[in-house]
Amino acid sequence: MEQSVKSDRYLNGLLLATIQLAVYLYLLYADEYAGSLFAVIIGSICFSIWVLSYVIEWIEPSRVPVTYYQYLLTAWLAPASALIVYVMLSGGIGWLTP
Repeated sequence: MEQSVKSDRYLNGLLLATIQLAVYLYLLYADEYAGSLFAVIIGSICFSIWVLSYVIEWIEPSRVPVTYYQYLLTAWLAPASALIVYVMLSGGIGWLTP
């Protein structure tokens, strides 16, 4: 039973990351400017919250479930990886080049 719950949590995180990656890539291909800004802003906010949560958890442990950190991890890794994949496939971000 415990193994099944752990594998379900892992698959939920993997599914969430895949869906987010697809959405961010769609946004980047639909509108490069808005998609890249959205990915950078949301990714940096989620990264900041993730780092802050880990620092606070390190200072004073709480009963926050592990899935919170996993979902927050996917929330900043998905936009970052989408930007990397987009730049590799398209050769750069068009609105940044002169």
